Amino acid sequence: MYLRKTSTWFSSLTNQYIYGGPVLALVIGNEWNLLFANNPKIHAFGVARDGVIIWQTDNWSLVEDIDGIMKNLEKDSPKISAGGVTYKRVTSSKDSYIATAEENKGHILLVRIEKNTWAIAFAAPSSVPELTILDVRKTAIKLKGKI
Repeated sequence: MYLRKTSTWFSSLTNQYIYGGPVLALVIGNEWNLLFANNPKIHAFGVARDGVIIWQTDNWSLVEDIDGIMKNLEKDSPKISAGGVTYKRVTSSKDSYIATAEENKGHILLVRIEKNTWAIAFAAPSSVPELTILDVRKTAIKLKGKI
């Protein structure tokens, strides 16, 4: 997985939406900006609804991986893959999933926003995923009912 890490990373980051239109992009993009400002160890973010990526940051593409991610999430699989990196489950519940990659490649965090809608975040290897997911949960709560 390749993520830009430069001094201009945040200012040059443009958000992209795949499905849902500009209002949806604005709502999710605003929450992403707040999330990143509050916790810069979260380097990428996306939202999936019904197994389709409806929004993601432009430094991370989940489009090809989302089907496998969602299937493994439903099965509470011990591993999920994204961007060619395999993440091993640390903990999970019906509303969240935390997994960590080997070789210091970071963490993937998933939090249910609503029934079939999930927030997906990539956090830096130096983050503590059990704490970082609290910030992702706050964002999911803010997005509930808006998307």
